Amino acid sequence: MLTIRDRTQADLDRCVEVLQHVYDKDGYPVQGTATAHHFLQHGVQRAWVAEQDGVIIGHAAIGIASDADVAVALWQKLHPGEPVAVLERLFVDPRCRGSGAATSLIKTAVQWSAQVHVQLVLFALVKDQVAIHLYDRLGWNRFGTVPFHFGDGQKMDAICLSSPAST
Repeated sequence: MLTIRDRTQADLDRCVEVLQHVYDKDGYPVQGTATAHHFLQHGVQRAWVAEQDGVIIGHAAIGIASDADVAVALWQKLHPGEPVAVLERLFVDPRCRGSGAATSLIKTAVQWSAQVHVQLVLFALVKDQVAIHLYDRLGWNRFGTVPFHFGDGQKMDAICLSSPAST
């Protein structure tokens, strides 16, 4: 049985293990997992885990909006003054993909954003077509494409998306 619940401090070690599986398969996060505990906690205002039969298999967080995030910067340019937060640090153990965990985590975040009256935004790199397809399927709205700079002078286009209204 799949359940979504608030992430606790006690969940972090297991979340790091899952993130390592994701990194080994997909190379996400780009900077690796050496600072994974910091990555999962820094700048986060809310986080959830997905559990399958009591075992954590996925994670999602709401990050504090910053102009350093390309989706936030574009959204604020297009919609000045509108409250915004970032859906980020979303990952599911590769061995559990297809379980509905990502969809359930995203829907939980969208419901939270409706309750607190804040618009969720995110960006997905163009290489991440599976993720982009998932957001499209869940009704997220594309509001622009911008360059994303990473690593040592590397650049790739990023699709910026905003959450749908909660149902």
